[in-house]
Amino acid sequence: MDPARYNQLKELFVKHFFKLGIAALSIASSAHAHVVFNETEAAAGAFHTAQLRVMHGCDGEPTNRVTVIIPEGVTRVTPRAISGWTVEVSMVTLDKPILLHGFEVTDVVGSVTWSGGTFPDYAYEQFEIRMMLPDTPGERLDFPVHQGCETGELNWDDIAGDGKDPWALKEPAPFILLGTN
Repeated sequence: MDPARYNQLKELFVKHFFKLGIAALSIASSAHAHVVFNETEAAAGAFHTAQLRVMHGCDGEPTNRVTVIIPEGVTRVTPRAISGWTVEVSMVTLDKPILLHGFEVTDVVGSVTWSGGTFPDYAYEQFEIRMMLPDTPGERLDFPVHQGCETGELNWDDIAGDGKDPWALKEPAPFILLGTN
């Protein structure tokens, strides 16, 4: 075979093989990408800063809104502001008031929403929430997340029943396992 033709075919093969490999990797990674906390374990009854990673957009669209539902028992919720995004909290009234450091509390944060910003489908963004976790070692706290995009939404709200593997779900809610102090 002519050396020039050999080099031409070799270049073509490498170029297309590389593109095919990148495409396969991006399909595989998007199929396994979830919305997750950086750390899925935390001490019960303690303050914890949870870092939530939203790993992609919605089928090619950029993400422009993220809402995290705060589970019952979590108190003193403080979201981190992100430049270019608006953050707001929605309060819920407790059925029965609780005492926190000697003060009666009747309302707690029920959800946190970041909106107004955007990040592309191929990128990820990290959202932080500082919170007081309940003193219930061994419990799994599920945090359903609604990810809004330009024309669609992904709902990361599948919750595994007792003894079930949350990672086996199609769109699992991010979770934190409570350990001992």
